[in-house]
Amino acid sequence: MSIEKAKFQELENLCSEPGFLHVYSYLCRKEHVTEFQGNLTSESLNYMYSKEKLIRTETSTVHGLMLKNGYDSTLIAPSKIYSLYESTKKLLSELHDSLKESGYKQFSRDNLKLPMQEFFSNSEMIREYIFYSAEQAFDFQFLEFAKERYKKDSDWLINNFGFDINDAYEICKSINIEMNENLETSLNSGSNLLAITTKSYLNLYEISPTIISLNSGQPEERIMKFLEIFSTESSVGNASFNNISEFNIINARPIIKQEEKYYLFNIASLAQALYESPIFWMREDKKYRNRSEEHRGQFTEEFAFEKLEKIFGKNNVLTNIDIFKSSSEKIGEIDVLVLFGNKALVIQAKSKGLTIPSRKGQVEIIKDDFIKGFQNAYDQALECADALINGTNLTLKKPNGELIVIKDKLVTCYPICLTSESYPALSFQCQIYLDIKKKKKFAPPIVMDVFFLDILTEFLETPLHLFSYINIRCNLSNRIMGSTEIVLLSMHLKNNLWQYKDNLDFISLHDDIASELDVALMVRRLGLPGKKTPNGILTRNKASFTSELIRKISQNNSDKLIDLGLSLLKSSNKNLDQLDDAVIKIRELAAKDNSLHDFSYQMYQEDVGLTIHTLVGDEEYRRNKLRNHVEMRKYVTKSRSWAGIVTDPLTGTIIELFIIDSEWKQSDAMDNAVKKIVEFNNNTLNQTLNGKKYKKSLGRNDKCRCGSGKKYKKCCLK
Repeated sequence: MSIEKAKFQELENLCSEPGFLHVYSYLCRKEHVTEFQGNLTSESLNYMYSKEKLIRTETSTVHGLMLKNGYDSTLIAPSKIYSLYESTKKLLSELHDSLKESGYKQFSRDNLKLPMQEFFSNSEMIREYIFYSAEQAFDFQFLEFAKERYKKDSDWLINNFGFDINDAYEICKSINIEMNENLETSLNSGSNLLAITTKSYLNLYEISPTIISLNSGQPEERIMKFLEIFSTESSVGNASFNNISEFNIINARPIIKQEEKYYLFNIASLAQALYESPIFWMREDKKYRNRSEEHRGQFTEEFAFEKLEKIFGKNNVLTNIDIFKSSSEKIGEIDVLVLFGNKALVIQAKSKGLTIPSRKGQVEIIKDDFIKGFQNAYDQALECADALINGTNLTLKKPNGELIVIKDKLVTCYPICLTSESYPALSFQCQIYLDIKKKKKFAPPIVMDVFFLDILTEFLETPLHLFSYINIRCNLSNRIMGSTEIVLLSMHLKNNLWQYKDNLDFISLHDDIASELDVALMVRRLGLPGKKTPNGILTRNKASFTSELIRKISQNNSDKLIDLGLSLLKSSNKNLDQLDDAVIKIRELAAKDNSLHDFSYQMYQEDVGLTIHTLVGDEEYRRNKLRNHVEMRKYVTKSRSWAGIVTDPLTGTIIELFIIDSEWKQSDAMDNAVKKIVEFNNNTLNQTLNGKKYKKSLGRNDKCRCGSGKKYKKCCLK
């Protein structure tokens, strides 16, 4: 018998102890209740990210083994509860160690020479990654999205189960309210929730059909139908659950029915069951199966459209676009196409979940699941992107036959594979199995689920911020890794991933990096007290010059201005703050003397710069003045692009914005014009304003500030 099997059997024996239901209530109270006073903060979630905390798949395993031998609610002493709780945690830890030990055997001298895919295609390693994968969705996401996912199946649900998805949603919300009220009642009755006493908490997890009916407005008869579908009692059993990779009925039916009472220990388990289980119900109906699958695909596409349309505008987000090379030759179909100047997101949506054989570590089936769920989506996205960029005389049509005209010639496409499933260990599997084709003008793909897309569009609310993140995420695709995409986004919101683009070999991020983002999302969605935005790139002063400039550019479809905005977002907060300070200074000077004051800033690595003028004179005068200045700056610095901006010194608003973009060419006329200027210093961030020196550090490989066009190391650094 393997160590894993022995530990699993020990755990099963432990879960059959008399009164273990009370132990389980204590375990869930300790492991799955977030405790905080005042505002919710990242520190409130410290235990949730600790190695000591049990994850939901572990507690579901305990629940499944309880059911396997029949629920037992015999009263036992607090000392017995604690002893069994400690033994449970110890066995779960040993069970995990046994899986890790099996994986460690893969790290032999010969195996380390294997290609990455072959090395990690080890059954035991894969089983561990899948079972112990991080949570990729919040309970409120499962609930909200379930309502949208099955809204087209209402008639079928009512006819077969007596309730539709809206009824189920209201029932789940009411159960959640009752569970929270039970905890609050315990607190008000004198029990200190922040100091957990060793005892049974079974009463806290009891849910009453009568109270649910009152809270939800649903008839009690409907409530009972719902509870019966999502609950198990001892007679149901769980006989086939013989290791962590086998089907555990608890994941589909997490409510316990014991002695005519109902108990739910984790609202997230019920929310996920509601999101996932109806698919399997419908697949049992052969007449309805195909229609239900169509509805799943439509949900994913409609979800993506709704989220992205809020950011890019309805005219820039298109769905179900057919690409034709000729009237009879179809190249492909894009599920969702997002246009932003000369850039595009090509999104292919799938709803393929991970099968039970894959969870058992059957490598070939895992690969097959991945190909069907993600590789095919990526290949389709790449084929369509290639046609959009390199194709000629193409015809794009909507499903109704309406022709689509793309105004700008696309230069970059970002393929995105989107799934509606909560796919365990998705980041890990992408690193191993995704076959990425290296082509110019095509970024590596991002693979994400609808839950992450929801978070991404919640916090990156402008087209520029969203494209900037997608760009750097693609750039670092093989050099940065986290258990979920949420972790990587959190790192970006904290520190701006662009600063790692040129000085990072590989980094693996711990889950706790996502704590501030987790807090912010819960504060926004659940109405909890706390900060709605993580500290970092989004908490800069929204009234600042650079923030207004980015908003202004986001509203503009000029390709070159978009590129300018993306270049600004690559800058550190420190550099942007210095630019803001400099603009504040010239505004103050202009307000005092009503004269023109200016400031210029060159982003050396980006081959672009900008000049800001304060508002003086009539429109024609200031426009000519600024354009001449911009042309001169562009020429002296030998830059590809240079932007001109007019700012009102009194209101701080941007009055005018344009950009000149062209290849630099030597000009005798411009050379003479430069010579005539007595004092034309390189007035970038090294300009002294009010006694304060602003200086952007210059790298050895940056262009020299003298205007020679040479690299700094080969010019003035000598």
